[in-house]
Amino acid sequence: MHEHHLTVLDAAVPAVVGAVIVVGQALHGGASAGPVPLVLGVAAAVALTARRRWPGWTLVASGVLVAVLFHLDRTAASVAVLAPAVALYSVALRRGRLEQAAAGIVALAAVIAADLSHPGRPTLGQTIAHVLLIALPLLAADVIRTHRANMRLHIERFELAEQAREQDAERRAEQERVRIARELHDVVAHTLTEINVTAAAAAERAGEGDERAALEQIERASHAAIGELRAVLGVLRGPTPGTAPHAPTPGIDDIADMIIRARGAGLDVHLDVAGARPERISDSISLAAYRIVQESLTNVRRHASGARAGVTLRFSPAGVTVTVDNEAGTGTGTGNDTGTGGVGITGMRERATAVGGRLSAGPRACGFRVDADLPYEPTR
Repeated sequence: MHEHHLTVLDAAVPAVVGAVIVVGQALHGGASAGPVPLVLGVAAAVALTARRRWPGWTLVASGVLVAVLFHLDRTAASVAVLAPAVALYSVALRRGRLEQAAAGIVALAAVIAADLSHPGRPTLGQTIAHVLLIALPLLAADVIRTHRANMRLHIERFELAEQAREQDAERRAEQERVRIARELHDVVAHTLTEINVTAAAAAERAGEGDERAALEQIERASHAAIGELRAVLGVLRGPTPGTAPHAPTPGIDDIADMIIRARGAGLDVHLDVAGARPERISDSISLAAYRIVQESLTNVRRHASGARAGVTLRFSPAGVTVTVDNEAGTGTGTGNDTGTGGVGITGMRERATAVGGRLSAGPRACGFRVDADLPYEPTR
């Protein structure tokens, strides 16, 4: 499409200049206008078809034709001078400063020579006015060049800012994935430790035979798995490999304390619990529920300042449903980071998916809702 526009423009400019020259010569010369001046003027306009590829040669050709026309019909030449003016603009727009200065000097010399050879001898003021007319195409080209340079600069800055935002979002998403993986590994390590201790105790009570051998095999396998997990955790933890968490891994039973702390921080939030809680919920599911509520309330404080929020835990035979609703607040957001810069919802969704659950988040009539369905046991 851009190439098509350039082709149309290349054809339109010479046609418009030629039409102006023909009309101008007809108005000034009337019935006495000869065919030769008309042909020379139109030829100068036709030369402009090559101004994009060869602007310098176009200026030379149109200038020579108009110079010849000055010796034949000065009135017609005063109109046809529009063609070399357009050619001078093309040189100034598409060539460097050196060629632009050379073209301006040549045009200046041509104007002075034309005035000096004029029978009526124009006054000094008229010659100065003619010289100043040369500055018009040069200044116009300089304005266009500056505008284009500024546009390119703005586009480059926008692209750099967009790349920085994308890189920041990717970095934050990667950090969230590492945090999720680290916490899940903590849960698995804790479970394996329980298996190891239980198998060791059962092996000591069992008599000699296949049962004891199987329990000892479980003990050895779980111990080896714990060692491998510690190595992985050392990599994920970064600068302090091999260190254990300073606090127990939070879970669904800690959500009530989280709500109390959130109220103390000024957030208007309440907790509702529906259904009967099962005796056992997997540590990974319990951690996922806690983190989803934590991230949702963080987003409420960040994006919906002053909004009321509600957390609901619904226990069913298959799993637990975690719902966080908030009203529209006084902040600039809807209550959760749904824009391209946020990774909170992405992290919550990945956390729910990692344990075989699902999560949906989006605006509702008067606020925002996060809804997660989590099974009691991870299915992945």
